Amino acid sequence: MTVEDLPRADPLPRVMAWLSGHAAVTAAFGGADRVGAVNEPPYPRLRVIDTGGDDRDLRWLIAQDIQVEAYGDLDGAPGKAELRRILYVALGALAELPDQPPAVDYPIITSVRSLRGGGWVPEPTGQPRYLAAVRVYAHP
Repeated sequence: MTVEDLPRADPLPRVMAWLSGHAAVTAAFGGADRVGAVNEPPYPRLRVIDTGGDDRDLRWLIAQDIQVEAYGDLDGAPGKAELRRILYVALGALAELPDQPPAVDYPIITSVRSLRGGGWVPEPTGQPRYLAAVRVYAHP
Protein backbone atom coordinates (compact mmCIF):
# COMPACT_ATOMS: atom_id res chain seq x y z
CA MET A 1 0.00 0.00 0.00
CA THR A 2 1.22 3.53 -0.77
CA VAL A 3 0.56 6.81 1.00
CA GLU A 4 -2.05 7.67 -1.65
CA ASP A 5 -4.05 4.46 -1.14
CA LEU A 6 -5.56 5.10 2.30
CA PRO A 7 -7.44 8.32 1.41
CA ARG A 8 -8.98 6.44 -1.54
CA ALA A 9 -10.47 3.93 0.90
CA ASP A 10 -12.96 6.51 2.29
CA PRO A 11 -16.38 4.95 1.57
CA LEU A 12 -18.52 8.07 2.18
CA PRO A 13 -18.42 9.36 -1.44
CA ARG A 14 -19.42 5.90 -2.70
CA VAL A 15 -22.23 5.65 -0.14
CA MET A 16 -23.56 9.09 -1.15
CA ALA A 17 -23.42 8.28 -4.86
CA TRP A 18 -25.09 4.89 -4.32
CA LEU A 19 -27.95 6.29 -2.24
CA SER A 20 -28.47 9.27 -4.59
CA GLY A 21 -28.81 6.97 -7.59
CA HIS A 22 -30.70 4.08 -6.00
CA ALA A 23 -34.19 3.76 -7.51
CA ALA A 24 -35.93 2.72 -4.27
CA VAL A 25 -34.29 5.52 -2.27
CA THR A 26 -35.14 8.09 -4.94
CA ALA A 27 -38.75 6.91 -4.98
CA ALA A 28 -39.06 6.86 -1.17
CA PHE A 29 -37.61 10.34 -0.71
CA GLY A 30 -39.18 11.87 -3.80
CA GLY A 31 -36.05 12.63 -5.83
CA ALA A 32 -32.28 12.23 -6.17
CA ASP A 33 -31.75 15.73 -4.77
CA ARG A 34 -32.88 14.50 -1.33
CA VAL A 35 -29.58 12.87 -0.29
CA GLY A 36 -26.74 14.99 1.09
CA ALA A 37 -24.56 15.97 4.01
CA VAL A 38 -26.74 18.80 5.32
CA ASN A 39 -30.26 19.18 6.66
CA GLU A 40 -31.91 21.47 4.13
CA PRO A 41 -35.11 21.49 2.06
CA PRO A 42 -36.69 19.86 0.18
CA TYR A 43 -38.09 17.28 2.61
CA PRO A 44 -38.18 14.44 3.29
CA ARG A 45 -34.39 14.39 3.16
CA LEU A 46 -31.67 11.87 3.86
CA ARG A 47 -28.60 13.25 5.61
CA VAL A 48 -25.50 11.05 5.45
CA ILE A 49 -22.36 11.88 7.48
CA ASP A 50 -19.26 10.07 8.67
CA THR A 51 -18.84 9.84 12.43
CA GLY A 52 -15.47 8.15 12.89
CA GLY A 53 -14.55 4.52 12.71
CA ASP A 54 -11.50 2.33 12.68
CA ASP A 55 -8.59 2.95 10.33
CA ARG A 56 -7.18 -0.52 11.08
CA ASP A 57 -3.74 0.76 11.99
CA LEU A 58 -3.55 2.58 8.65
CA ARG A 59 -3.56 -0.68 6.72
CA TRP A 60 -5.48 -1.76 3.64
CA LEU A 61 -9.00 -2.13 5.12
CA ILE A 62 -10.81 0.63 6.97
CA ALA A 63 -14.13 0.61 8.81
CA GLN A 64 -16.01 3.92 8.59
CA ASP A 65 -19.03 4.68 10.78
CA ILE A 66 -21.75 6.44 8.82
CA GLN A 67 -24.84 8.03 10.34
CA VAL A 68 -27.97 8.04 8.21
CA GLU A 69 -30.74 10.49 9.16
CA ALA A 70 -34.19 10.79 7.62
CA TYR A 71 -35.66 14.27 8.12
CA GLY A 72 -39.21 15.39 7.71
CA ASP A 73 -40.58 18.90 7.32
CA LEU A 74 -41.17 21.18 10.31
CA ASP A 75 -44.92 20.77 9.74
CA GLY A 76 -44.53 17.08 10.63
CA ALA A 77 -44.80 15.62 7.13
CA PRO A 78 -44.24 12.84 6.42
CA GLY A 79 -45.57 11.21 9.58
CA LYS A 80 -43.40 9.34 12.06
CA ALA A 81 -44.19 5.87 10.68
CA GLU A 82 -43.53 6.95 7.09
CA LEU A 83 -40.24 8.63 8.01
CA ARG A 84 -39.08 5.42 9.70
CA ARG A 85 -40.10 3.39 6.65
CA ILE A 86 -38.10 5.56 4.26
CA LEU A 87 -35.07 5.45 6.58
CA TYR A 88 -35.18 1.67 6.32
CA VAL A 89 -35.42 1.86 2.54
CA ALA A 90 -32.09 3.70 2.64
CA LEU A 91 -30.59 1.17 5.07
CA GLY A 92 -31.76 -1.66 2.83
CA ALA A 93 -30.07 0.01 -0.13
CA LEU A 94 -26.83 0.27 1.86
CA ALA A 95 -27.01 -3.45 2.65
CA GLU A 96 -26.92 -4.11 -1.13
CA LEU A 97 -23.73 -2.11 -1.65
CA PRO A 98 -21.15 -4.88 -0.99
CA ASP A 99 -22.77 -7.01 -3.72
CA GLN A 100 -22.33 -4.33 -6.38
CA PRO A 101 -19.50 -4.34 -8.92
CA PRO A 102 -16.64 -1.98 -8.09
CA ALA A 103 -17.17 1.58 -9.31
CA VAL A 104 -14.43 3.60 -10.97
CA ASP A 105 -12.79 6.14 -8.64
CA TYR A 106 -14.44 4.69 -5.53
CA PRO A 107 -13.19 2.23 -2.92
CA ILE A 108 -14.35 -1.36 -2.88
CA ILE A 109 -17.05 -1.84 -0.26
CA THR A 110 -16.67 -5.26 1.33
CA SER A 111 -19.31 -5.10 4.07
CA VAL A 112 -22.02 -2.90 5.59
CA ARG A 113 -23.04 -3.71 9.17
CA SER A 114 -25.64 -2.11 11.42
CA LEU A 115 -24.24 -0.16 14.37
CA ARG A 116 -27.43 1.44 15.65
CA GLY A 117 -30.98 0.73 14.55
CA GLY A 118 -33.41 3.42 13.50
CA GLY A 119 -34.39 5.60 16.43
CA TRP A 120 -36.77 8.53 16.75
CA VAL A 121 -34.62 11.57 17.62
CA PRO A 122 -36.39 14.82 16.69
CA GLU A 123 -34.28 17.94 16.33
CA PRO A 124 -34.49 20.52 19.19
CA THR A 125 -36.63 22.62 16.82
CA GLY A 126 -39.18 19.80 16.74
CA GLN A 127 -38.25 18.79 13.21
CA PRO A 128 -38.96 15.07 12.78
CA ARG A 129 -35.92 12.84 12.45
CA TYR A 130 -35.14 9.15 12.48
CA LEU A 131 -31.50 8.13 12.62
CA ALA A 132 -29.42 4.99 12.35
CA ALA A 133 -25.75 4.16 11.86
CA VAL A 134 -23.84 1.61 9.87
CA ARG A 135 -20.20 0.60 9.71
CA VAL A 136 -18.87 0.38 6.16
CA TYR A 137 -15.76 -1.69 5.48
CA ALA A 138 -13.78 -0.60 2.43
CA HIS A 139 -10.38 -0.70 0.78
CA PRO A 140 -8.88 1.13 -2.22
